[in-house]
Amino acid sequence: MKKFTKDEIAKDVKGTSVDQKSGEAASNVRLNQESTETVANTEPSQEGTETTVNAELSQEKTETAVNAELSQESTEMAVNAEPSQKGTETVTNAELNQKGTETAANTESKQEGTETTDNAKPNQEDLEADNREKQELNKGVDGSSDGIQKADDGQNEISEEGKVVKKRRKKGRIVAVLLVMIFVIALAFAYGRGVYYYKRSFFPQLEVNGVSCGNMSLQEAADKIQQWYADNYSLKLLDREGEEIMEVLPSDVQMVFPVEEELSKILEGQNAYKWFIYVFSEEGETREIVISPQYDMAKLQRLLEQRGLFDVSRGEAPQDAYISEYQEELKQFVIVPEREGTVLEQEITIACAAEALIGMQDSLDLYEAGCFKTAEITADNEQLKKRLEALNRVVGTCITYDWNGTQEILDGELIHQWMVLDGEEITLDEEQVAAYVAQMAKEYDTYGKKRKFVTTSGLTLTLPSGAYGWKTNRSAETEALIELILAGAVTEREPIYTSEGWVKGEDDIGDSYVEINLTDQHLYLYIDGEMVLETDFVSGNAANGNSTPAGVFGLTYKTRNAVLRGPDYETPVSYWMPFNGNIGMHDATWRRSFGGDIYLTNGSHGCINLPLKMAKTIYEYMSTGFPVICYYY
Repeated sequence: MKKFTKDEIAKDVKGTSVDQKSGEAASNVRLNQESTETVANTEPSQEGTETTVNAELSQEKTETAVNAELSQESTEMAVNAEPSQKGTETVTNAELNQKGTETAANTESKQEGTETTDNAKPNQEDLEADNREKQELNKGVDGSSDGIQKADDGQNEISEEGKVVKKRRKKGRIVAVLLVMIFVIALAFAYGRGVYYYKRSFFPQLEVNGVSCGNMSLQEAADKIQQWYADNYSLKLLDREGEEIMEVLPSDVQMVFPVEEELSKILEGQNAYKWFIYVFSEEGETREIVISPQYDMAKLQRLLEQRGLFDVSRGEAPQDAYISEYQEELKQFVIVPEREGTVLEQEITIACAAEALIGMQDSLDLYEAGCFKTAEITADNEQLKKRLEALNRVVGTCITYDWNGTQEILDGELIHQWMVLDGEEITLDEEQVAAYVAQMAKEYDTYGKKRKFVTTSGLTLTLPSGAYGWKTNRSAETEALIELILAGAVTEREPIYTSEGWVKGEDDIGDSYVEINLTDQHLYLYIDGEMVLETDFVSGNAANGNSTPAGVFGLTYKTRNAVLRGPDYETPVSYWMPFNGNIGMHDATWRRSFGGDIYLTNGSHGCINLPLKMAKTIYEYMSTGFPVICYYY
């Protein structure tokens, strides 16, 4: 019978246990334990009788032979199938059971006639040899277990490295967030500094009267502008031929140019919160301001005297001048000049020079200014000039009226007819002025006139004016007009009204109004022609004579949290909007329902009772004068 050598067993074990790694090693350990138990059972049999040993071995071999047949089938399955722990156990059992089969065969031949003692010894030696080989195999399995442990250690190392990488990534994100926060803080700080700076300094590209004032404080800009005018401004005095007689410099008359007030208005008008737009803009900003210089009048007079402008030895005798009639083509009075003289009138010349300095003129033509001396009365005579100025101031009046949307121009063409000359005094005929105002009011006032109104439902109604429309205060406007004419005003103006419409023109209601349908107890709010709200309401109690009047009205005012008081009531409301005396719109939180015919027997004292939410919305849209149209149909 064939015996398995050590090399064959080792080869078989290597082919299965090593390839199956840790799972197969565990199976070999269990098999070795079973082999050890077999050897232990065999050794006690040697100490007994040979017959007993052979009998016991025969029984074990018989069982092993059965296992060998089953194990061979398992071995074939292990070769063809994928490695598994169960297959590994089967292969290992097959190898060991094959040895047990040989032992069982020896036992059977002994029973046929061979001596029991001779066969027992070789079987014992085979079992010992098998045990040694199995122990060596177990050492190999233990070695495989070490490899598995090492593989586990390698996985642990990878896991530790992954944790390090995650920590580094997390740290990187924290650093990035910190950098962004620092950048945002720095940006906010820079923006705040810019706001602070440009609340006190002008924007970079600003020019005032052609002088660059960018990034300057108010005082710095004022000093620079004043210095610029001090260095660049002068007044040249010209004779009748247009030749320069002399030049007046700011330093000659201690002339200063106060600009702080005008500059402060520009600085206050800056939006410092938008400074970055102007800092990075390439377009400059140009502003013009009016400068009213100040100077020493006495020094101006001394300067002109020192230059010999009033030397009488140079003159010719002139003839007197006079004031002409009103010149319609010029729309003013004029002086018919005297025969020209050659000597300058000291008082007039100084006055003209002073006026030229105040107006910051570059030059002053003394001839055109009437500075040359004439007999007793010249074109430059103060009294004559004053009279001329007074006359021309009156007829120089030009008032452009906006009379309820229509332009009317009043100037000297009509005004000179109202003038009354009494010596040196100039007055106006008040009756003629009042007649002009009354004529304009009659033509353009809308107060008290009936109006056609198209309702939301399409009805065209003719409504009484109520207390709405444009109404001129005739007496007040007459008085104001006289003052303006005598002051020689050149202005645009609206007359004084005692009542105003929401828009100008004959149709002074416009496209924004509150429409109150008292018949249907329903209200509509229109803004720029679009209906933005509609709601039911409760109006005045018809049963007790408190019906709400119809007509066109304007909102008198509006207020919050008012207390409405009457002979028998005192009611607080959140939104109060009167439009016709004590009649107005307000919230009525004590009512649970609105609309219908409630007003017939349970209406208000005349007011329009509204739901709280609707009253709030209407309140937000309305302002003083807002049209309110009430009607029945």
